[in-house]
Amino acid sequence: MSLAAPRHSSRDKAARADALLVADGRFGDSGAIAERNEARFVLGLQLLAHKDTRHPEVLRQLSLLGREQLLPLLGDPVLRNAFEDDVVKLENGHSGDLGLGGLAARLPLDPHGLGPCERMATPHVRPWPEHGPAWLWTGMSPADRVSQELAARLRRLYDGSIEGGPAADPVIPTPEMCRRLTRGADLLTRLLPQVGPSVLRHVSVVGFTRGESADGPLQSLSGGDPLPSAILMAPERLADPWTAAETLLHEGVHLKLFDALRSGALLRDADLSVPIPWRQTPWRLVRVLVALHFYVHMLVFQEAARHADDTLRTEFGDPPAGEVVDEVSPDTEAARDGTYGSSLERARYLAGYVLALPGDRLTADGRRFLHWLLDALHLVHEDSGVTPPAGVAGVAPAQPPALPGGAVVRRSACALARPLPERGELLLVNTDTAAMHWLNARSWLIYSLCDGRDVGSVRSEYGRRAGADSEAAGTQVDACLAELTAAGLLE
Repeated sequence: MSLAAPRHSSRDKAARADALLVADGRFGDSGAIAERNEARFVLGLQLLAHKDTRHPEVLRQLSLLGREQLLPLLGDPVLRNAFEDDVVKLENGHSGDLGLGGLAARLPLDPHGLGPCERMATPHVRPWPEHGPAWLWTGMSPADRVSQELAARLRRLYDGSIEGGPAADPVIPTPEMCRRLTRGADLLTRLLPQVGPSVLRHVSVVGFTRGESADGPLQSLSGGDPLPSAILMAPERLADPWTAAETLLHEGVHLKLFDALRSGALLRDADLSVPIPWRQTPWRLVRVLVALHFYVHMLVFQEAARHADDTLRTEFGDPPAGEVVDEVSPDTEAARDGTYGSSLERARYLAGYVLALPGDRLTADGRRFLHWLLDALHLVHEDSGVTPPAGVAGVAPAQPPALPGGAVVRRSACALARPLPERGELLLVNTDTAAMHWLNARSWLIYSLCDGRDVGSVRSEYGRRAGADSEAAGTQVDACLAELTAAGLLE
């Protein structure tokens, strides 16, 4: 991390960027992201109850739980992994080997609000209870046969989350390690009082490990679907509070983005191959956006650290003077030219590449995501120099063809819905395809009008309710109807 020694009397740029990174309702607001994830979990449970012929009642009862009982299940790495695995199976047309219902049927709910895996952790430690319910992977003490199976499944997820397998068992944290982790979290939340608590909220479990990666000893990782909502880190990351804080930000930011992306896609071609000058192997386009998201947050952290006040420096020591980023790979453009050795250089390249993509590569959310990150980057680096590379010009996405005005539209019967009225959003799942779709207030209104009337009537009624002129109403209705039809949500 680039934490040079010079300080400045003004911390305004970092403070403004800190606030901006949590202000966006889709990608920054942890409360909104969590609410969407809860809605997705509930609707997914209802879908599984619809599809799992062996355990429909168990799954239906889980979907009816109150928030205090539901959240520990959503944050449990084994249950969440089973849930995501079942959803993927349904999306791929496989409904005969679903696993969550059978697992949940044998696990009693904890009256104290602990998830099944957390209940086995001995001693039980929550490193930042004021910012979220994360727990530490200490010793696992299963009390019965079902708990033993759960512990075995957790260990398999741990083994599978580390490329090439772990070099050792999970490291059981000492009291001093617990203290240092909490101290790192304290520094993070005081340095970035908006972003810090926001990212910690998305962490369910923190474990320690030693392993090897393609780039050398494992420093840290965040679990996606293989080990959901979890951070694993080498104990050496606790050597000083600044490194611990940076690690929590790094992996917590990834977990936050994983959660945010559960409710919408950024790309129409996530697998597009992108050349990376500091790596020999190209990245998928989705990884480019994930990396850009991380580098922007890290640059804001660096700016805040450069201007850390005397109180923080007295309590936690001076931040490191130099930046520590992954080494560039040998025999690459970066290795030959001595370039792309900083977070800013890498962020410039990644952002410039995405800016140069044809407009139809990004969804509307994707364009919003990119410009949100660029706004934050420009706050802390006004001369960031982000420009699209030469030779590729973006184009506006093509508009879908409009349905005839006399065509009758009706909501499909193969849909389950979960409204979020305070957010002005409606979550739908197509029970035939298991695909979930998020509607904003505009799309929700149009969808509600698809009750057997013709397209012309939908346009006129939408225009009346939304206060839009006929041309704007027609454009908005036609685009929405095309998407709903393609998703199988209209007959």
